[in-house]
Amino acid sequence: MDVLFWILLAVALGVAELFMLTFVLSMVAGGALLAGLAALVGLPPLAQGVVFVAGTGLSLVFVRPFLRKLLLDRTKDSSYGIKALEGKNALVLEQVDVGGGVVELEGDQWTAHLLDDSQTLEPGEQVTVVEIRGATVIVWRQD
Repeated sequence: MDVLFWILLAVALGVAELFMLTFVLSMVAGGALLAGLAALVGLPPLAQGVVFVAGTGLSLVFVRPFLRKLLLDRTKDSSYGIKALEGKNALVLEQVDVGGGVVELEGDQWTAHLLDDSQTLEPGEQVTVVEIRGATVIVWRQD
């Protein structure tokens, strides 16, 4: 009976963690699994409670920070979507001057404007995308 209680508690907490994504409930679920193991080997309910509290506490202190760093911190540095195109190289297709022009970026044609209006970029030149404003890229001549 005690084993079933701990397993059901662990499953319920695991499902709840899917909605929270904080890794707190999954650590509590881990403690419940450990308590279920304690019940399986025949420890009394008080000992199961101690295993539950200790397992939860230790996993919150040691496992949760590791998981957060492994799974969440990676996304902070990586750009995605349009932001990922900033810093990429593009090829000038039509002259880019003060009035604008066209570049090819990652296989797509983009309207381009100059970061420095004193430049004129000719077709075939390589440029760097400095910024994206709506559907327009701001470019700079590569040295």
